[in-house]
Amino acid sequence: MNERVLTVEEYLELVNELLTPLRVSVEGEVTDLKILPQWVFFALKDAESGSILRCGLHSGQYRRLGVNLEEGMALKVDGYGKIAAKSGNFGFWVSKIEPVGEGALRRAYELLLKKLQAEGLFERKRELPAFIDHVGVISSRNGVVIQDLLKNLHPLGIRVDFLHSGVEGADSASELLQAIEYFNTTKQPPQVLVLIRGGGSLESLQGFNNESVVRALHASPIPVLVGIGHDVDAPIATLVADWSASTPTAVAHVINASWEQLTTRMPQLADSILRACDQRLRNVHHHTDMLVRGIHHALARIFGRYRTHEATLRHAWARIPIRLRDVRRHGMQVQNNLVERMNALLRSTHERTDSLERILSVSDPQRVLQRGYSLVYGPGDTLVRSVKDVRDGDGLKTRLSDGTIESTIIRRESH
Repeated sequence: MNERVLTVEEYLELVNELLTPLRVSVEGEVTDLKILPQWVFFALKDAESGSILRCGLHSGQYRRLGVNLEEGMALKVDGYGKIAAKSGNFGFWVSKIEPVGEGALRRAYELLLKKLQAEGLFERKRELPAFIDHVGVISSRNGVVIQDLLKNLHPLGIRVDFLHSGVEGADSASELLQAIEYFNTTKQPPQVLVLIRGGGSLESLQGFNNESVVRALHASPIPVLVGIGHDVDAPIATLVADWSASTPTAVAHVINASWEQLTTRMPQLADSILRACDQRLRNVHHHTDMLVRGIHHALARIFGRYRTHEATLRHAWARIPIRLRDVRRHGMQVQNNLVERMNALLRSTHERTDSLERILSVSDPQRVLQRGYSLVYGPGDTLVRSVKDVRDGDGLKTRLSDGTIESTIIRRESH
């Protein structure tokens, strides 16, 4: 390497290869802050010497880190150094941001609180479902809060899916985000998403004051219940949650309360049902007694009517033979009358037929022909009634009483 002459580009690449693995943490005060659409640039100033370190990161990474910066804020940043090939400027590429000191933490808390209030993220509060039987819990397995939660849940068959996450300091934000994403995308999501931990300082609660975590809770399709102990400043995660409590025991009470309709009111409802059933039975007994009495009276009336109808039927049965004789006698009379009327009708019809036969006999054209008359038919077998009905040369057919004569017209004469 000593014998080789490097180009500027090669040298810068070599330097960057050496600097990139050197991941360090640097503290300083924010100056020259520029938040651009694609990038965020700022400088860290050493409080004692005034030395300046130029820092930068992509705006998407800045949003994911969830810390709102402002001038003068004390920070600790993690990352690595790099020299830009085109400008030759040295810069520090940031992978993590953490406010340092109570003042910086409180200012970051206040900035995020004000920002989210302006967006209205604290206004929506969804009702928790009734009869919660599936809960997703995010907390640390090393604490006692999960045991407190389980100990205070009523034995109602509630399924508790626990997912471990760091809950201490700024490093907990990434694990909290992963846990929230898991419960939101699992095939069997819980009815309620629960985040719990004990109380702590602003420094220890940084994960619950992280903007990305807070926005993930607000965007969760599952109602969120956050239980974090606090004295003065409420963690922002509790403000954006649909329900919040100060202890794991209080969280358990909220979940148990969803069963209050059964656990508390069920005995009262059972007593009310028993009283209503008893009163209903008494009413039914009284009503049944009244019905039995009514049926008894109705049967008595029915049997009385039966006896009356039975006597009527016996009397009618005794009259049936007499009525049959009367009907038979009347039928014979009707039959005789019909026979007489039919005979009279037949005689009248016979006489009418004879009269019509005589009239037809007199009107029969054949008889007229026998007296010497004839019928003449012209072309088309039409009856000739006038000399005008035919022409000279037409063929004629003359019908006599005993046959027909065919002839041809030689001359016509009119009278």
